[in-house]
Amino acid sequence: MLKIYGALLSPFVRKVRCVLSEKQVPYELVATNPFDKSGDLLKRSPLGRIPALEDEQGRPLADSTVIVEYLEERFPTPALFPRDPYERGRMRWFDEYADGGMAPSLTAKIFFQRVISAKLIKGGCDEAVVQSGLKELPTFLAYLEGELGGRHYLVAEAFTLADVSVACQLVNLRHAGVEVDREKFPAVAAWFERIVERPSLKALVEQDQGFLSRLSA
Repeated sequence: MLKIYGALLSPFVRKVRCVLSEKQVPYELVATNPFDKSGDLLKRSPLGRIPALEDEQGRPLADSTVIVEYLEERFPTPALFPRDPYERGRMRWFDEYADGGMAPSLTAKIFFQRVISAKLIKGGCDEAVVQSGLKELPTFLAYLEGELGGRHYLVAEAFTLADVSVACQLVNLRHAGVEVDREKFPAVAAWFERIVERPSLKALVEQDQGFLSRLSA
């Protein structure tokens, strides 16, 4: 069985787990502390990041996008990558928009301060950092609003990795108490609600919420 080394609440771990669920591929989640840069984690993920994958032969693979590419090639049904080369490129762009743009500008500022720092490691919340992230949020959402228009999905009129990656970042903002403004960004708000209601993602969000409720107890 495949093993995923990661932690609840990580949008990157959630991305991989959502893809596995969509493809109905069984796996074991091995709880891994991303702040513990021990040799054990580094053996599987040389940059010390989660998630990491270990296949049935014990071979490691790191980085959420690399792992998802591997899963798509190994388990092609249902397809989460468009067949059209341009649309596939667009899908990869939105994956990068989420992981390389939204994550460091929003998740690392707002979610990390309000949830990881304040609740998990009890280090307090730097509200100035949170506010800097909140100021950047409308720019990201405005772009997504324009790209969605009246469409149900970000790419190719189908559910793809693009939807998974972007939604996973917005899930973390929701965990931090930040919602998409329905009046300013109606297309994004409607799209996000559809995506998080998919059974694959809904189950993971509920698992997150259970963990967060225990932190607040």
